[in-house]
Amino acid sequence: MDWSQLTGALIGLVGVPLGILFGELLRRRQRAEQFAATIFAKRLEAYDTLMNILYESHRIANEVISNPDFSAAERHELISAAIMPIAEHTTRSVLYIDDELGAHCTALFMGVEDLHDLPKNEQEARLAQFQRDWRETRRMILEDSGVIKVNRLFRDINRPRISSPVIERIRELRREQDGQT
Repeated sequence: MDWSQLTGALIGLVGVPLGILFGELLRRRQRAEQFAATIFAKRLEAYDTLMNILYESHRIANEVISNPDFSAAERHELISAAIMPIAEHTTRSVLYIDDELGAHCTALFMGVEDLHDLPKNEQEARLAQFQRDWRETRRMILEDSGVIKVNRLFRDINRPRISSPVIERIRELRREQDGQT
């Protein structure tokens, strides 16, 4: 046997297992990508539902904050009614919603019912903190759901020229806000 025959046999001997291994890796990756689309759609649906629940709870919280005529028991009952759907949804959607983010969303409105019982300066500070927490919650949901990356991808593809005085002011306020945090 000469070296050319041995080299051919050796290449064949090494090439076949490497080809099988490479094919298996590609097959597994393709299967993961197929599941990823389904999981992403379900995650997006779970986060969309969570955002709708949060907006309704935020409406209730604003009503509790702005109406001093509610008794302490009424405020507590309203905020509890606002929190319960969030807790139920995040528990039901545990496969798709990050558990820490779900806990944060559930706790977001806790304590809002006590704002009227605080001294004025503490009331303002707590309200400002609640508003910051609300903005941060929406940002975290957009980020964890993947919507921010998808929107950036669409912007990169389309390259839209979106601008107006209102949009420029919003961008300026966001830059200021990012500088404060």
